[in-house]
Amino acid sequence: MDQSTDNTPSQKTPDDTGDTEQAIARQLTGELYCIGCGYNLRGLSIRSNCSECGIPVRATILGIVDPKADELVPLIAPRLVALGLNAWSIGAMLAVAMIWVHRILELFRDVFTIGLTPIWVSWIGLGGLVISMFGAFTILRPHRAVPRGEVLRAALGVSFYAPLMYVYSTIYIRHDMLVPSPVFNPGDSIVGRSILRVLMFALVTGIIWGLRPQAVGLAVRSVVVRTGRVDRQSLIAVLVALGIAAFGDLIHIVGAFVPLGFDDVLSIVSLVVIALGSVLFTVGMVNICIDTLRLYPVLVRPGVGLSDIFETNREKSERTGEM
Repeated sequence: MDQSTDNTPSQKTPDDTGDTEQAIARQLTGELYCIGCGYNLRGLSIRSNCSECGIPVRATILGIVDPKADELVPLIAPRLVALGLNAWSIGAMLAVAMIWVHRILELFRDVFTIGLTPIWVSWIGLGGLVISMFGAFTILRPHRAVPRGEVLRAALGVSFYAPLMYVYSTIYIRHDMLVPSPVFNPGDSIVGRSILRVLMFALVTGIIWGLRPQAVGLAVRSVVVRTGRVDRQSLIAVLVALGIAAFGDLIHIVGAFVPLGFDDVLSIVSLVVIALGSVLFTVGMVNICIDTLRLYPVLVRPGVGLSDIFETNREKSERTGEM
């Protein structure tokens, strides 16, 4: 047998060994707090565990660090945008809630003959739309990288607030305050009220269509949303619910022109469809409010990126050597 043959395993070159060790021995140089106990993990290696509770550092990195954080364009005014996004959703929810208050009071009037028609309920709802409009203004251009087309689309959506507030006040301040039972016994005003409601649904659809790119763009700043752990698609659900409710009002309108006998049947069907669409719309609005509240800390405090917490031994020696 040839004794010159080398049967030992091949050895890594010094450079390869050094690169491997430096790739593994990354140290936390930024602020990173343990996902279990909140202990500051700064200075530890990714291969170590938390000094307080023993949870692996890797678990905290996977749970907290956003690998895309370094690629996100900084917001121009993070706190203003976060407040505006919440004002946009919560103000709209307030307007919707006041409509439900109207319907509950109408039910009390019809069933228990209790005459409750406070006009301040409608004014609170109109105030909610004003709050929502000002919130929408703050998210027209949350950062400098928003394309001009999206800014114009969002501005068009915000412009629908003016006619929406007019239609809202016409229905719930002028009309419903004069008719004892605008839903269950509207009388001759059924067609006019239904047309106004269809117009209101169309204006709300225009607002959502215009502002959806901005809202989605802010939502994807959350790693939870971007990785699919939250995927409610609330805005799409709201649009579908609006379509169902509008279809119910269209049935109301058609029912005013059909022969007697059929109109009662269509009236019942339309009330059921409107009720279904209204409930789904309200649930969608609640989900949007919850999502915007969860996004507030994400927008105010930018996500932690890998470059914010890591450096290799070589980078550390270069940094200390320059000092």
